[in-house]
Amino acid sequence: MRLYQKYLSLLLLVLLTMIVYFYVQKKQEFINRIDIVLMNLLDKQIEQEKAESFAFAFALAQNETLQTAIENNDTKKATEILKQYTSTLEVFSGSKVRAQIISKDFIIFARNWENTSTGLSVKAYRPDLNDIVLTHKPHLSFEAARRLVLIASIPIVKEKRLIGFIEVIQKLDAIKNYFANYDIDLLVLMNDKYKNQAVLLKNNPRIENMIVANDDANIYHISYLKRAGLNTLLTHGVLDGNNYVYFSRAILNAEGQNIGSFVLVLSKKKMELFNAFEEELDTFLTYSRKDLYLSVTHHDPSANLWNNYTAKDLLSLKKCAHPEDRTALEEKLRTDLNGYSKEELISLLLDANSNQKSRGHIK
Repeated sequence: MRLYQKYLSLLLLVLLTMIVYFYVQKKQEFINRIDIVLMNLLDKQIEQEKAESFAFAFALAQNETLQTAIENNDTKKATEILKQYTSTLEVFSGSKVRAQIISKDFIIFARNWENTSTGLSVKAYRPDLNDIVLTHKPHLSFEAARRLVLIASIPIVKEKRLIGFIEVIQKLDAIKNYFANYDIDLLVLMNDKYKNQAVLLKNNPRIENMIVANDDANIYHISYLKRAGLNTLLTHGVLDGNNYVYFSRAILNAEGQNIGSFVLVLSKKKMELFNAFEEELDTFLTYSRKDLYLSVTHHDPSANLWNNYTAKDLLSLKKCAHPEDRTALEEKLRTDLNGYSKEELISLLLDANSNQKSRGHIK
């Protein structure tokens, strides 16, 4: 082989190495950006769940009639109050609300969803309540109780005396349904060192030293993580699988202990939407549009949903509306735009698509 051929071969090898290196780097940066977007969405949903739970639990704890029922050991009256208040809240929130009262001795006093557990001691499952007894301060966190749940625990204090606890318990359904709107799967994992107290999860699948806490978790993802090794995902926060990419985040309890992990799963087909910065930005904005669209359509299905929205809002909603809603939306938009001048139409279209570059002539 001649000298120039050797140099050429070496140059090609270096060039190929650099191409592979920069491809891997770009792919990793790309995945990291998606990770940030997903974790922000997860944080947003968790904070919303926490705020709703805390507000409702705090309001119940201030109810003097409920306090009197607890002092009088009137379980029937306490249950009636819980059911009355939670049924009202469920009408407005659209989701199931579980509320319970625990006595100062850690005995279940009343629940709004069942009465078979009344009189059951929760002392063995709820070490977090000991801190509330000492401080009289509320707790709002995920806890490994009889299952992994989000619990807002508020001390009921009357004349500086602790008479019990009011708790609002959120299962994982709302978070799962939120991400399902974006075709993102959710696995919630709980460390199996809590298996003795999480008695309601004893028959759930396991992945290494973790118990799958959501009952309807995707079996494919469970099987894949068993084969690929869960530790890699939990250590690095990201696992690039065959057909999906897995993103994880730790779940902490009230004491800051790691009790499990959230795992968000995004298909690689879905990830193609993020293949350039402009498209990533547009997808992120679509998440916001979809939140608005879902809140509008769930507000009152019998009402004319589009009357109170501007043409700019309607253009954004049109991009994520379901086919059955799009006809009514477009009719309202067409009526509104008939009154716009040419200059106003140009301004509106440019504003509604501000992250896209347009070329050509305005007709």
